[in-house]
Amino acid sequence: MAEIRREKVYCPKCKKEIEIGMWDVIESPYDKEEKEKVLKNMFFKVHCDDCDIIFPIAYRCQYNDLENKYLIWFVPGMEPKDKKVIAEYEERLKTDNTLRLARGGYRYRLVRTDNELREKVFIFEQGFDDRIIEIMKMLYAPMIKQSVAKDRDIIGIYFDQKKDGKYRWVILLAGMNQPLMMDINMDMYDEMKGKLAGIIDEMLPEGFAYINVLWAREVMKEQVERLEKEKQKEAQTRNA
Repeated sequence: MAEIRREKVYCPKCKKEIEIGMWDVIESPYDKEEKEKVLKNMFFKVHCDDCDIIFPIAYRCQYNDLENKYLIWFVPGMEPKDKKVIAEYEERLKTDNTLRLARGGYRYRLVRTDNELREKVFIFEQGFDDRIIEIMKMLYAPMIKQSVAKDRDIIGIYFDQKKDGKYRWVILLAGMNQPLMMDINMDMYDEMKGKLAGIIDEMLPEGFAYINVLWAREVMKEQVERLEKEKQKEAQTRNA
């Protein structure tokens, strides 16, 4: 079950000392209230009763879904001590038979922000492959920049769902308090999944993988290079 420790934080506005519970692990399906807070992006936020503000906190925490078999590690700082803890856990996965059997078939992910954690949990809850979603995000980015971002920097693009059940991108832009939205053509998901099934498995790092747009770019770069080599080989065969 979940492991909780009591810590004190201070309100950035009124400086009031607030005691909070900090979770080492959130376990689904047991920690239902905490799961809902993650999905609403409210888990890593604190409410000050005195001045009535909500402010963010960030600390290392695992989200472990025992039913759907995925483990997401939220590591906001990624300092040397964080890397050491992650490396030690990955080593245990290789050498500890009990842990290896318990974690068999798991997907392992790293995230750096609460937005990323919320998105990963949502993607897996919907039954999608986060690797394909990141590739779609990369392909949509130029369209987003041209149509809605224009002269503003894109802070983040996140996978989400509308009330009617259709999927959309939630786009955070520099200098704007409210996010923008863009509908997604989910036909692209099935197309990308069919074309890239092999390569995304080959390029998935061992252990906890940070699957983001940068990883997606490397996948697409590798795919383009492979297709080019195949064309050259075909041309050489025809000319032989």
